[in-house]
Amino acid sequence: MDAKIAQYLETCLDCKACMKGCPMLYAHTDSPKNLLLRFTREKPSSATAFSCATCGLCAHVCPKDIDFGALFQSTKEHYADDQKVLKKYGYGAVMFHQKQSFSKRFSTLKSFTAGAYRHMAFMPGCALSSYSPSLIYTVFDYLRSQLPGIGIIQQCCGTPTRMMGDTAQFHIYRSRLESDLAAMGATTVVTACENCYMSIKNHSPHITIVSLYSLLNEIGVPKTAIDRYRSYDAVALHDPCPTRFESALQEDVRALMHTIGLSFEEFKFNRDKTQCCGSGGMMELSAPHLAKAQMQSRAAQTQCESIVSYCQSCAESMSKGGKNGLHLLDFIFMPHRLKRQAKQGVLKKWYNRYRSRRMIERL
Repeated sequence: MDAKIAQYLETCLDCKACMKGCPMLYAHTDSPKNLLLRFTREKPSSATAFSCATCGLCAHVCPKDIDFGALFQSTKEHYADDQKVLKKYGYGAVMFHQKQSFSKRFSTLKSFTAGAYRHMAFMPGCALSSYSPSLIYTVFDYLRSQLPGIGIIQQCCGTPTRMMGDTAQFHIYRSRLESDLAAMGATTVVTACENCYMSIKNHSPHITIVSLYSLLNEIGVPKTAIDRYRSYDAVALHDPCPTRFESALQEDVRALMHTIGLSFEEFKFNRDKTQCCGSGGMMELSAPHLAKAQMQSRAAQTQCESIVSYCQSCAESMSKGGKNGLHLLDFIFMPHRLKRQAKQGVLKKWYNRYRSRRMIERL
C-alpha cells in the first residue's frame, strides 16, 4: 500500500474533483494531496477508513484514477482482526445482522420441479424483504406467471461483512449462498438489490446475474401498470452507487419509467456520476453523522418532493434526508402505497423478513 500511496502522491493534481459529493473527504481533509502526504507518515486511521462509503465516485472522477476507496477498504481489512476497533464502528450490529440473515429463522429457498425456467431464482435481497413481504410476493407471483419454474431465495449476499473489511467471513457467507443456489439448481439469479447484483457479478462469476429491472423491461410489466402515471407529479430518479457503471441497467430503469408513464427529473449527478445516498459502506453504523449529512445533501439536490430509486436502502435514505423516498417496484406493483413509505423500526423490519420467509415456504 505504501508504494501505491507514493504513486498517488506523485500523480495527484490536487484538483479536488474527488471531494465533490464525498462526505468523508470533506470531513477529514482540505486537500486530497495533503491527505496522501499524511499517509506517507502514518497509516490511514480507522476513523478515516470507516467513514468511507466505498461508492467508487472518487476514483471515477479523478483524472489520475486515484482510488481512496480502495485504500480505505485495505485499511478496514487491516483492522478485521481487531475486535476493539470493529466494535467501535458498529461491527457487532453487522455480525448480528449477518448471522440472523443466514439463520433458518430468516432465510429460505423454494425451487420447483416443473417449468422451463427452473434454472432461475429470484433474490429480492435483505432491504426489500425487510420493507415489504407483500411486495415480494406480488413481484414473484408475476415472475412465475411469465417465467414458469422460476424459484426464489431469501438470503443475504454478505456485502455488509465485506464492507466492514472482514473478507474471510464474507467468503464464508458467499460460499453459503452459492451452495444454496446450487441446491436449487439455479444457475441464473434475478436480483432486486444492487448490492446483491454487484456482489454476485464480481465474486461469483460462474453464476449468471440478471437485474429484475432489466428482466421486467424485457418481459414487460403488468398491463395495469402501463401508462398508469401520466397524471402523476414528476419525481426525481436516484441511481444507486453500486451499479454506477451498469449503463444497460440504468437505461432499462428509465425505459420502465417511460412505460408506466412516470415523469421524472434527473439529478445533476446521475448514472456513473451518481452520489451515495448516505447508506453506502455501512456508514450509518460506522459514521452516522456523516451518513445523515450525506442523506440530507443528496435529497436537497432536487426540487422534487418525491425521489424514486430502484434500491430500497436508497429510498429509505432519501426519506431520512427529508424527502419522500419511494421504490420503483411500488409504482409497478403496489400503486396503493405511493403516498409515503411507512417508517419502520428494527423489530418491524425483522418481523417483515420472518413473514417473507413464511410466505415463501407456503408457496
